[in-house]
Order: sequence, then C-alpha cells, then structure tokens
Amino acid sequence: MRAAAGRKTDPDIAVAAMRAAGLEPLEPYATSVTAWRCRCTTCGNEVSPTLMKIRAGGGCKFCATHGIDLSGPSKVYVITHQEWKAVKIGIGACTGYTSRLIQHERQGWQLHQARDYTTGAAAYDVEQAVLGHLHQAGLIPFLTSDIMPNGWTETCSAARITAAEVWAMVDEETRSAEKPYAPRTGGRPRAAVLIDAEAAAAEMRACGYEPLVPYPGRTNATWPSRCMTCGHEGRPTFNAVRNAGQRCRVCRAKETQAKRAATNAPKAQETMRAAGLQPLEPYPGSQTPWRCRCTTCGRETSPTYSNVNSGSKGCRFCALNSATDERASAEVRAAGFEPLEPYPGRTTDRWRCRCSCGNEVMTRLSSVRSGTTGCKKCPRSGGRTDPATAAAEARAAGFEPLEPYPGKTTDRWRCRCRCSTAITLTLTSIRGGRTACGTCSRGATR
Repeated sequence: MRAAAGRKTDPDIAVAAMRAAGLEPLEPYATSVTAWRCRCTTCGNEVSPTLMKIRAGGGCKFCATHGIDLSGPSKVYVITHQEWKAVKIGIGACTGYTSRLIQHERQGWQLHQARDYTTGAAAYDVEQAVLGHLHQAGLIPFLTSDIMPNGWTETCSAARITAAEVWAMVDEETRSAEKPYAPRTGGRPRAAVLIDAEAAAAEMRACGYEPLVPYPGRTNATWPSRCMTCGHEGRPTFNAVRNAGQRCRVCRAKETQAKRAATNAPKAQETMRAAGLQPLEPYPGSQTPWRCRCTTCGRETSPTYSNVNSGSKGCRFCALNSATDERASAEVRAAGFEPLEPYPGRTTDRWRCRCSCGNEVMTRLSSVRSGTTGCKKCPRSGGRTDPATAAAEARAAGFEPLEPYPGKTTDRWRCRCRCSTAITLTLTSIRGGRTACGTCSRGATR
C-alpha cells in the first residue's frame, strides 16, 4: 500500500512493509529514501535498505539471489592494464566460468594482488572505503564506459597512482575493519524456481548436448557441453537451449552449406559438363575439389567448381598442367634428356635425367617445356639471342669469342680483346657500350 502523492507514509504502514519483506526495524521510521537500520529475520544480519527499495522488490542484501554473495567467500583484487596504463580495484567470488576477474584478464588486465575474505560484505566494505579515498583525491574514474563497459568507475590512472599504493590502502582498511561478518552456513539461496541438476542434464541430452561439467546452478550461466552429433565442444546456456532451441553452431553451419550446395548443384553440374567434365560424385561445394572424368582424354581429374566457373580449363592433362609418365618421358627425350627415374608426377617436381652430353642433371618438365635445358655443360638453347648473332655483336665491339656463346646475355663469356688480352664479359655489357678491356682503358688514360 502506497501513500497518496504529497503525503508522508504512515510509520505503521512502513513497518508492515519492512516486516513483509522479512526485515525487523531496529529504529523509528524516518522517510522512504532514508537508510533504515533493520535485522533480517532469515539470516540475522543487520542491513540498512530504504523503504523505496523494499517497495521496488528489494530485500536483505545478504539473502539476495543475484549479484555479489555478501554472505559467502569473496576476495578483493587490484589489477593493472599496461596498454591502457590503468589500475583497478574490484571484488567478487572470482570462481567459475563467469568470474568477473577472468573476464578482466581476457581484456588484457593482469592481477597485481588479491586477498580472500570470509564474506563478500567484508570485501565490499574494504573496497568501498578505498574507493572513497580515491574519489576524494579525484583519481576515479579514469577510463570510460566505451573502453571498459564493466567496472570503469573503479579505474585510476597508473601515472597518478600505482597498484602498490592502491594495495596499501586495501591493507590499511583491512586492519582497521571493526568486526568480521559471520559467513552463511550452507549454500546461497536460489531463486523461487529451482532447477534439478539431473533433470537439467537430461534435458540437455535430449536437445543433443552432452554436459562436460555439472549444472552451473543458473539457467543463464554458460554450460560447457559437447555436441552429440559432430563432437564440437561449446558453452551454451541452459536457458538458450531450453527456451530458444539453440543448436550447435558447427552443425548449423554444415546444414547451411548443405542447403546451399543442394540449391547450386544443378547449375554446377551443367557448368562442369559444358567444360567437358563428367562429375563422378555429388556436388561438394564451390571450393572443394570435385572428382570428374574428362570427356576429351578420359582421365580422372579434380578441379574446383569455382575455378571452372571462372574460366579455367577443367582437365589438367588437357591443359598440360600435368602429364602421364609416357608423355612426360617423350617430351624430355625430345629435348635431349634421358630419364633416370620415373616421372615424379608434377611438372614442377625435380626430375633426375641425363643430358645428351653425358652430364647428369636435375631438371623439371616445366623447364623443358619453357625451353630451358638445365644442363650447365651444354650451350643453352631457347634463348632470345642466336649464338651466331651474339658472336657477331662481340666481334663488332672488338672482342673475339674463345668459346661458344653460353646462351644468356648475363652469362660470363670468355673472349679476347683487340689488345690480345683474354677477358670474361657478358653480352649485356657489350650491348651497354663496352668496347675495350681494362688494359686498353688504362693505356688510353696514360
């Protein structure tokens, strides 16, 4: 029952409201927004809520089923963040997967020091006293809610106060505490609706999850479980699985891919057949190799639908990206090599062969196809400059070749200068304007 607007609440009505909430007043009623010292009839602790909070649904802070457990074990911690150059003080039970301290560590905070207390109330008093000193000194808050949504009001600048100095305040407030709070016997009170742990586990299994740890105690707490279909380990909440039908994200992704593949399969098969490939298995997806048979050469090949659809040739054998042992051997023999071992399987693999000059070399089918012999003892063929043309250019510059043209313009070539000095040079230097050796140049200088 609430008083009419503009009128003060009757003290008898206020006392009745507090007793209905399980609180026995220890002093006369003042106003609805004034802290009212009472004793909880459930746990026996003294608390000082306001009548306004009681009317809004509040009660004894020690018997609360949410927030910090003031009657259970807790700790005060001081943490630092190097990147943000910040120091923070906080309290909490710091246990379980939803621990606030663990959440801070995931954001880059590092623990400086922590102390355990028998009750959360004792830890809360110490924290509030330290925060009061920091607030009076104008040190808090330092970070904003945009940077740190949870706990930004308890942060300080590390440039103005160190973690050790904050911890010294914690030590001082702990020593000056008036009296310890009595811890609660037994577990923390639960909400009105309790969930049986075995029934919750059975319900999770019925939804396709095998719990890896016991029921965490709350429907909205993460519950590490393993998907009974694909084996993926996740952390769904019991509330999401029970009410929203949340399923394994890996299974959902696979189902989405399967639906997409079923929709695109007719078009993909038509595209592959148009490229001369007959699929030998169902459409696996655009990026997965698809086993097909080439209708031109009859060989099996495994291109991806993405590559074929973008215009590339589907059959690697017809595109000369690969070859059989007979075809590869015939190609290297035509280039003057005799294979000394079977074809390794890919055009870029090193292949031990013997050159027509008798030299044993390691070449590649791709090199043979590009015109490079790979034999250093033989004049290189397939270059852009003909050996006769190269010799004519050397003679025109005043150099007489003493050996055949090596094949590349950057290869060193032994020649004789017009002054009869034997030198080594490159066709590139001749084309760059070289017409004399070092001996001729020094003589011209003198």
